[in-house]
Amino acid sequence: MANEFVTLTNRTDQTLGGTYDGRPFLIKPGKSEHPYHRAIKFVEQNIIMGSENPRTGESIYKLGIEEMNMDCSPITPEFIARFEGAIEKWDRSKLTGARPSEVVDGDNGLYSGSWKSSQAPNTLFTDAG
Repeated sequence: MANEFVTLTNRTDQTLGGTYDGRPFLIKPGKSEHPYHRAIKFVEQNIIMGSENPRTGESIYKLGIEEMNMDCSPITPEFIARFEGAIEKWDRSKLTGARPSEVVDGDNGLYSGSWKSSQAPNTLFTDAG
């Protein structure tokens, strides 16, 4: 299926965007044909934020691929708006064994923390080959 074209359905009434191999693409409402790998990436990039079910991990996407039996039924802006702020709406105390959650301010990026290395400073790397 790697080189096959699949039917990608934009479930919204808006033009959506996707990026593949560093190139931006516009995906108009309705059906269009795309290579399989590109279509998968477009689906992953167009998730309805806040739609992830914390129990199952399933999410709702704005795009669907017919050949993979994904949901390709139309969705409305009102449906998407239902998920705004959804993360704050989930009551984790009702999940079995769930720990309380809290939002912590701060920069948690890859380079935000300090770290120590067991390697001596100014060590030269050489080819031992």
